[in-house]
Amino acid sequence: MSLLSACGQGTKDVTVKEDSPKKEKVKTTKKAERPKQFILGSRTNPVPSKKTAKVDDELYNDNGDSFPIKFDLTVEEVVRGDAAYAKLKSMNEYNEPAPEGYEWILTKVKVKFVESKTEDLAFMIDGIMNFNVVSENGDIYSGENIATTDPEFSFEMYVGNEKEGYIAKLVKKGEKHN
Repeated sequence: MSLLSACGQGTKDVTVKEDSPKKEKVKTTKKAERPKQFILGSRTNPVPSKKTAKVDDELYNDNGDSFPIKFDLTVEEVVRGDAAYAKLKSMNEYNEPAPEGYEWILTKVKVKFVESKTEDLAFMIDGIMNFNVVSENGDIYSGENIATTDPEFSFEMYVGNEKEGYIAKLVKKGEKHN
C-alpha cells in the first residue's frame, strides 16, 4: 500500500532511496522511446510507503532570494479504518469518527532536514498544508474534516533536525489509494 503526494508547493526534485538494490533488465529498440516522467511526490507519482524520498527544494527570504535545501522524507507507517480511528481516539478523545462511506487513514511520516545554503531560515513543513492523499483514480481527497494527532506533523526545522509525526486524512471506504 502506498500513500502521500505533494510534499510541498513547487518542490524542485524528488528521488526515492531504494531499500535494497534491484537489477534491471535493459531492453533496447531501434527507436528510443522516452517514458513520461512524473515528479515524485506529485498527484501522479506519490511517495511510496516504506521508502525514503530525497527532496531538493528551496527556501526564500523576505527579499525573495532563494536558497537550495535538501531533506529526506519517509512514510513510516500507514493505518486505516477502525485501527486508525482507535489510534486517533487515543491521541485526542475529541477526534470524531469518519463520516458515512469514509474511513480515517493515519500516516506516520519522518522528515530529516539534510542540507541548506543558509542557516538563517527555518524550513516549515505541515501535514495539513503540504500533503494530500490521492485516490486510486488520481483524485485528491479534500481536507475538510481534520483530526488532531500526537505528535502532529507540523514543524519548523533547521539543518540537522529530524522529526516525525502523524497526518490524518479521510478516504472512501474500501478504495485503494496512493
